[in-house]
Amino acid sequence: MLNLILLPQLVSRAKWNNPDVRFKHLSDVLRVQPGSVIDFAVENGPRGKGKIESISSVEVEVSFQWEQTIEANFLPVRLLIGLSRPQTCRKILEQAAAMGVEEFHFFGADKGEPSYASSTLWTSDEWKEKIRGGVEQAFSTHLPKCKIYENLSSVLKETETASGFRIGLDNYEATGGLTPITLQPEEQVWVAIGPERGWSPDERNLLRDNLFELRHLGKRVLRVETAVVAAVGILGINSLSKD
Repeated sequence: MLNLILLPQLVSRAKWNNPDVRFKHLSDVLRVQPGSVIDFAVENGPRGKGKIESISSVEVEVSFQWEQTIEANFLPVRLLIGLSRPQTCRKILEQAAAMGVEEFHFFGADKGEPSYASSTLWTSDEWKEKIRGGVEQAFSTHLPKCKIYENLSSVLKETETASGFRIGLDNYEATGGLTPITLQPEEQVWVAIGPERGWSPDERNLLRDNLFELRHLGKRVLRVETAVVAAVGILGINSLSKD
């Protein structure tokens, strides 16, 4: 169940009709009644309370009282992820957004399937909805950035001037295990994670050429979505928070 409902813009009142997903969530999941008070937020803006003014089988009307805008509380973690199966990327978008990563950079990998980039996840707004779902779950309001690149070289070229630690996860040629990192204010950590079949030799060399240290998550081979969550967890949610 969502911990709050995100709205695209600041409004004082709103009406939603069936089959709008917000109507369905309020009616079928939360089963609100007139007078019920629900948590809402504005994308990249304030949180607040929504009061159910009226609800029927076809329409709900809500009035809002907004609080002050909260500051973005992202972790200074930016993910570079080889495009994987759409169901895998859906999990990554939702779970990593809930954990607070600041940016997603997906790219076509040498060992990946080219058709993944043309799935409905990426050709529609579904990827945005997955990010929104993660942010709503986290009771936050700020949405991480997300962009897709043709290949690893393209994303590294765009980010080559960015400062911070650079880590590439790899099961075979890592120099050591991934450990927590102490960052100074305004520093970032870039984490590169390959697709299901891993890195190609050229991609490993490209990472090294761009000053990425290859690290592992232990002897077990993890699913991509599990590796993402494990890496963000090891890097330390509390110690990395910008609050």
